[in-house]
Amino acid sequence: MTTWQDSWTFRIVDQDTGAAVPGVPVSVLEGGGRAGGYWVSDADGLVRIPKHDQPRLRLRVGLRNEEAIELDARSLPDDPIPLTAPRDIPVAGAAAPSAPPAPPAAAPAATQPQPGHLMRFARIGVLPQDQDITAAPDAQHSAAPPPDPTTVRYGVLLEVELIWQSLGAQAGDTLYSISLGPGEEVKLAVSDGRWRKKPDARERPLQIVAKMVGARQLGDGMDAVPLDPCVASNLPSAAADTVRLLAERTVRTCEALRRRALGVTELEGEQPVGASVRTLRNMRSEGVLTYHFVEPVERHRVIVRTPRLRPALLVPFRLPNIATREVVRRFGHALRRSLLDRALGPDIDQVLGADPVPAAAEQRVYAHIAAHLPYYSATIIAAGDPAERFFALAKLRDPRGRPLTDVIENVVVDRVGNYVAFPLRSPDFTTPEWRSALAGLAALAAPASSAAQLARASQEVIVTLPVPGVWLRSELFPAHLATESDAGAAGAAGAEDVKTEAARTERRKRR
Repeated sequence: MTTWQDSWTFRIVDQDTGAAVPGVPVSVLEGGGRAGGYWVSDADGLVRIPKHDQPRLRLRVGLRNEEAIELDARSLPDDPIPLTAPRDIPVAGAAAPSAPPAPPAAAPAATQPQPGHLMRFARIGVLPQDQDITAAPDAQHSAAPPPDPTTVRYGVLLEVELIWQSLGAQAGDTLYSISLGPGEEVKLAVSDGRWRKKPDARERPLQIVAKMVGARQLGDGMDAVPLDPCVASNLPSAAADTVRLLAERTVRTCEALRRRALGVTELEGEQPVGASVRTLRNMRSEGVLTYHFVEPVERHRVIVRTPRLRPALLVPFRLPNIATREVVRRFGHALRRSLLDRALGPDIDQVLGADPVPAAAEQRVYAHIAAHLPYYSATIIAAGDPAERFFALAKLRDPRGRPLTDVIENVVVDRVGNYVAFPLRSPDFTTPEWRSALAGLAALAAPASSAAQLARASQEVIVTLPVPGVWLRSELFPAHLATESDAGAAGAAGAEDVKTEAARTERRKRR
């Protein structure tokens, strides 16, 4: 009799040989095609996905451009189910097939990737003649003229994946120590400014790290976190620069989180806003009890995988009459994140929540939106409903007269200035210059020099990430100290009084 399994097991295999393929991402798709969870096949090619009560299970094996697989969840067996891996998926640490074997000392560190948490990032690259659209919006909005609403730009999409592998939690720095005599009690306030304290925040620490590493996001529904755009005149260099940028930002972000305020103080008066209160007592009569507050940390191995390059299309929009209360309240979250003038943040908050809305604040917001209509039109299109965006795209044509819905995927990967970036369905729909560059990059996979360059594009770093909360440990210091000549019970009581008084003096000094 077999026991019930709480997860489905899939084995990712090679299409030609049937061998297990490690390091392949597998996504569970929810409604609208958005990913509801990510997994990576282990060294045996296995992926274990928790079961649910829905009748259908939609999976995507590989990157976002792969077709979805829909299975009947009610008839899936508990035995491993084979799924074929895409032919051209880049596996971390794998060299090109025609490359000569590298010496063991130069082999990549992550030849057998283990399961981990998968993060996806996206970066748009443009040619040097289009680099004006990559300027920072704060510097661009006051000087650059709005783009021609009928002109589209072409670029390249670099899709990068990060795999976080936990190396275990450990104790970090000691934050605070306090000693209590028998029967004493103290209240301490723990203030942790490293993580968000919003009541509705459901993000895990790694999700927050991803948003800190990436550029300013339009919304929470994007499959990949956008990175700042770049000029990609040389595609191998742009790919290597993106990997290096992502690794460096990840390290700096983890270091910045550890530098944020985390403190423990004795509570005097009212509880500080955003702080939690711990009450400590010494219920031991045999001596002084010392409590130590310790910062918990977790070490991770972070693998930045070789980017995948795809053609992209950047589309400008100019919507009519979006400077209204209805539009601002509907897209207020996206507008608030993308404000060119951060001083208008309180005004948008009043338009979103105040009743009645102050007329002066409302007019300032509307005047600002009307003055930068292409930028906020792109923001609204990018953050809006995919069905409504589809109808807007169907009205636009590419330079060859084809509807944009026929040449692009209706998936927003970024907003670059006044443009919304979409992946193209095929390199045939891009310009001859980009088509030649992408074809040349694929052709370079054969020579040994290029294979070594592509293998070096992946990178691995070790980071230390703080864990929310604090750890608490205690030490007991007996008051009775045995000596060669026993001082008796009176001497022991005197030693206990000295210890207790010393603890109280230390607490007064800390205050």
